[in-house]
Amino acid sequence: MPRSFSETERENIRQKLIDECKKSWSIHGYRKTSVGELCAKIGISTGAFYSFYDSKEALFCDVMDDFQESTRQMFDEILSSPPKKAEICQALKKLYLEYAENDIITKRHNPDYKSLLNKLPQEWKEKHSANSINNLESTLLAPSMKLKVSKERAHGLIDTLLLTVSNKNLIPDHYEIFCTLLDSVIDEIYE
Repeated sequence: MPRSFSETERENIRQKLIDECKKSWSIHGYRKTSVGELCAKIGISTGAFYSFYDSKEALFCDVMDDFQESTRQMFDEILSSPPKKAEICQALKKLYLEYAENDIITKRHNPDYKSLLNKLPQEWKEKHSANSINNLESTLLAPSMKLKVSKERAHGLIDTLLLTVSNKNLIPDHYEIFCTLLDSVIDEIYE
């Protein structure tokens, strides 16, 4: 029987599991990320793991939620209200670098990631997707922003630019190319 943990210990262990899972996911992918190895790295038993999470997939949901929340906080720190074009560029460049560093996002079109998505609860996927859209709309597409194009087109352009990170291994100087593309299209999106 797993030992009981204080609330502080539980929070620390949960965060360590998220951090270790994020690292392993970036290196090994979903399938090769092992609950046993994660537990060994942070010093808990596999049985104790299941007092935190019902499944490996539940941990992966928390990893994606954690990543989503950290990017939201990053936007909040960079953007004023209403944000200026230079701040938007800075935030998108920083977000691109986060995506590039955390292969969680860059590998979302491979079979390993699709296997994970097939195992996630539909309710969580809908909530996660809605949060992503809400984060973008409340920061980069906020009503206070003066768009030159429709909100849908602006969203599509920003998403398309960010998706170039999924080909980072095929594009030499991928970050510099992203920055050039962003700098050239930003004036087409915002007044």
